Amino acid sequence: MPMTEPITAWRELPATLRAEVRRTGRAATLPADPAVQDAMIARHHAWLRGSRWSAWLVLALVPVVLLVTWRDGPAESWVRLAGIGAMVLASAGLMGVEIARGRWARTVAPARVAAALRDTRGAVPTEGRQSGIGLPLIAIPLFGVPVVYLYMMIDTWDMERDLQAEAFPGEPFDWGALRGWAIVWALTLLVPALISLVHAYRLRPFDRGPAVRVDEAGIWIRRLRVTVPWTEVVGLHAVGPSTRDGVGLAVQVRDPDRIVALSTYPAWSRRYLLWGLRGGDRWIVVDEHLLREPADGLLAAALAYQATHPPASGAQGGWGWW
Repeated sequence: MPMTEPITAWRELPATLRAEVRRTGRAATLPADPAVQDAMIARHHAWLRGSRWSAWLVLALVPVVLLVTWRDGPAESWVRLAGIGAMVLASAGLMGVEIARGRWARTVAPARVAAALRDTRGAVPTEGRQSGIGLPLIAIPLFGVPVVYLYMMIDTWDMERDLQAEAFPGEPFDWGALRGWAIVWALTLLVPALISLVHAYRLRPFDRGPAVRVDEAGIWIRRLRVTVPWTEVVGLHAVGPSTRDGVGLAVQVRDPDRIVALSTYPAWSRRYLLWGLRGGDRWIVVDEHLLREPADGLLAAALAYQATHPPASGAQGGWGWW
């Protein structure tokens, strides 16, 4: 079957076949026809691109709503209510799309593994580059926190100016009250600010260099600052075992504590930056939302390298072991 446009390839399949694929996919059953598998993967790629655009469209509504609602007059409350309603509806729509996309990503995961096993390139060094600030997940905390803080300060200044003008007409503006509000809002946004700093430290969003690399030495993962050697890799998949896990390159490791020890992060920071592995989670998922392109090439290379580098003696894969 010709693979033209990604979304067209899926829609060209008969409706009954598409329904059957969805039904069997929920039971983790793989379609036998490679053409059907390729159509499923192409649809996943289309959804991946669409989710990025839809997230940016929702974010683009934020300054528009702020500008529209920043006005005085008898209709101010109704305008603000309409703006908030628009944001809630857009966010709910985006959430619904992301939930459906996540379900499809888990449905198509076995087909992605099968396609990677069919890949003829073999064990060749492969890397995936990170999206940088083009990813909403990174851009929101980095730019959203200061923008929200500035908006809250301007709104507070406007409120204080009106209150002081009504209570003390003709008196100069008292900046002391505004300084107090500045401290209150800074403490309110402290947790989001810390999250944005951790994102910036781990992901270095202004650097669009490699985020993950698969080669003879193992799987190097930038956000963990570690190369997972092949002797520690006991399973590979396109998704993690939990619905909370990301989608992309999922790596099951033999000993999480050893991976933590191999990380080049300072020892004092590993407790916080590698908390999942320190908690005993044996799966590391390189989410392809953080990459510029889908992780299929990384998965194919990792499976090829793993075939020639068996894990350490006694190691055994669990869920989704390939």
